[in-house]
Amino acid sequence: MSRFWYWLLSLFKKEYEVTVWFEGSTVTNPDGTKVATRDPKTYLCSSIVKISQKHIKLILTTKELVEIKTVNPVGYDIKTRKWQPRDN
Repeated sequence: MSRFWYWLLSLFKKEYEVTVWFEGSTVTNPDGTKVATRDPKTYLCSSIVKISQKHIKLILTTKELVEIKTVNPVGYDIKTRKWQPRDN
């Protein structure tokens, strides 16, 4: 496709970079306090279907559906990226 067509598409299409922070290991210090570590997992998606602290549904740029359900709340970061064409 021409560069003009890609430029025109990039005005309307968006991609999202979603980083989900899952609870990792919990360490108990000698003074009795507990410290939980967080492990990040990053997804590049074309659409966000649902996002809350315990339920996340995303459609990846590869057209796969990712659904994450947790008992404990997880943290997440959402970044909007400029759409870029991909080779199929």
